[in-house]
Amino acid sequence: MTEFSIGQVWKYKARPHEGASKITIVAIDTDAELGNIIHIYVSDVDIDNPGAPQGKTSFIGHLPYAEDALRDSVTELIESTGTLPNFEDGYRLWKMAFEDGEAGAFDVSVAEAIAGVEETIG
Repeated sequence: MTEFSIGQVWKYKARPHEGASKITIVAIDTDAELGNIIHIYVSDVDIDNPGAPQGKTSFIGHLPYAEDALRDSVTELIESTGTLPNFEDGYRLWKMAFEDGEAGAFDVSVAEAIAGVEETIG
């Protein structure tokens, strides 16, 4: 069992300039080794992205998370929604790689993962 469920929207320990950012739980998988893998969509981020039209990215469509690491990052449950953001493409790619043993789940804070995404893009 997990306290997380699909459709929950959470505040989390965001980077200082992304105080309005939040995460939405979009899928949950269970793995014998990793336990629950909580898949999140992150909105209202401010990521430098030279390839984006405005030079910025405002969301991350999919991040797979180890449950304990996500629990350490969230701060407040805002709401539960029945309308999920568009995450399916990223999830599908992750799932194929995971089944091939080439992907896992983040075990750092959400803010650290976002910083890593920004560094990779930049």
